[in-house]
Amino acid sequence: MNENPMTSAAAAPRSCKMTFVSVESGITALGFRRVAAVARGLDAATDILFIATDNLYSLVSHIFPSKRISFGDLDAEVVGKRLARSDLICFSSMTASSKQVEAIIASIRRHNPKAFVLFGGVHPIIYPEEAMAVADAICVAEGEKPFEMFYRAFTAGEDYTAVPGMWFKTADGIRKTPALPLNSQADLNSFPHIFYGLDCEIYDLKEHDFRPFDKFDYTQFMGLTYRTVWSIGCPFSCTFCANDAFIALDKKYTKLRFPSVDYLLDEIEEGIAAHPYISTVAFYDDNLIALPVDVIREFAQKYKQRIGLPFVVFGVHPNIITHEKFEMLAEAGMNRARMGMQSGNEKMLTFYQRNTKVERIRSSVSILAAAARKYDMIPPAYDIIADNPLETRSDIVETLRFLYELDRPFTLTIFSLRVFPKTKLWEYFAVHPEMGDPRKINSSYLDTRKTMGNVLHYVLGTVKPPKWIFDRLLGFVRGYDEEQPDYPVLHFLAKNIYLTKRAIDHLTRLDFTVIVGGWTYYMWKLGLVSGPKRGTIPPTPPAPTPLAQPGE
Repeated sequence: MNENPMTSAAAAPRSCKMTFVSVESGITALGFRRVAAVARGLDAATDILFIATDNLYSLVSHIFPSKRISFGDLDAEVVGKRLARSDLICFSSMTASSKQVEAIIASIRRHNPKAFVLFGGVHPIIYPEEAMAVADAICVAEGEKPFEMFYRAFTAGEDYTAVPGMWFKTADGIRKTPALPLNSQADLNSFPHIFYGLDCEIYDLKEHDFRPFDKFDYTQFMGLTYRTVWSIGCPFSCTFCANDAFIALDKKYTKLRFPSVDYLLDEIEEGIAAHPYISTVAFYDDNLIALPVDVIREFAQKYKQRIGLPFVVFGVHPNIITHEKFEMLAEAGMNRARMGMQSGNEKMLTFYQRNTKVERIRSSVSILAAAARKYDMIPPAYDIIADNPLETRSDIVETLRFLYELDRPFTLTIFSLRVFPKTKLWEYFAVHPEMGDPRKINSSYLDTRKTMGNVLHYVLGTVKPPKWIFDRLLGFVRGYDEEQPDYPVLHFLAKNIYLTKRAIDHLTRLDFTVIVGGWTYYMWKLGLVSGPKRGTIPPTPPAPTPLAQPGE
């Protein structure tokens, strides 16, 4: 246990050197950035550090995974020694990076046993016992308010172990405090804007040391894209989604909460001022399209006037797509959308509790395809879940045939099934051990099995092949638990042609939401990418033609 005398009892006020650390596959870290902004508001001298254990958006790392540089024992020791200079160290991590955090904390303990370690982010919410085993305190709630309350008590020398939404190690054991209500719209409007400053540091895996963060680091991981989340929550409770775990903790998580349009646009303008090379805005909301139509209308009008950059919407559920909303968003500058499809099979849609039908998906695809053609948008992307142990050959073939017949243009985002704790899918696996232990799967959800079914997923995400070739290849598809050969060469070729095609779709429109690298900065510097002057979005027409209804 931490030797800090303030762990369970009040003490005299003291100065406190504070460091915030993000550990994940990249530097997006939107939740971390929001709480880090609160920390900087409390103490402008707070160090903000990014440790990127991988680059999720690097095309090279996907094509040549052996080229990836991993975070090892030496790195954990170097990082721990640096962090041990601080009195209060605040981590944020996904479960995939939790082992690296544990190794870093062990190093901190060796160099400074008195340092206080606070662990936040998704991992402590999903696995609180594991996180609590290595930390002095964890945050199991939305972090902005609990952190500020904790920090003020901690630095004032007061007893902080009653701060809500947290767990604490005390002399009497672990103390778990009641949760705070979820952040309201008034709360969200009152918080500082997300931290996107350059006054931070990044860990260099090649040099095994921290260095000042600069514009090339930003573009290396983020390209020319500003990433944000406007709305929080999701009205759906799909069995596979981490939101299902959040909903289990608080049923009110199904209600969308969001700051005002003006707050959002102020935030984006602030981000662009810090990073003038930003040419696209990406909204990572779970279901932005579910926002009320009057809110979307206000956003569309003001965004086009104040920001004028193309933007992408990732949170699209087929049940909520309407012509009206998509028309407004497209006119405002939306140049791409991503919709959760997951399967083209009724049985699997029911299993995932998607609360939708195949025909509804087909209808929504028609709306997206029509918008893509009318506005020369980047082909919409549809999420597909592969490698489900429950899928039979007929299930997989039915989804593949459904994809084959869909209205184009489109591409696919193919995920290998991963199971989050505290979700309904996790509970299903727990009572069906024959499906395997999901905790033993530690590869990326982008690393799919080398089966013929997945080969065809990549093919269909690239092109519609001749029917006779497609039917011939379908004959080699097998169910998940059937004995079947791997197709490493075909898988490699199909996946990399698919990735190349997606890159071309973006490059031809000078969109860098999925293309990253320091070279993108020079694209902007040379004037090849200039944001609203790119011409990917047509000028406002005097009388826009409504999108055609499905079947017209």
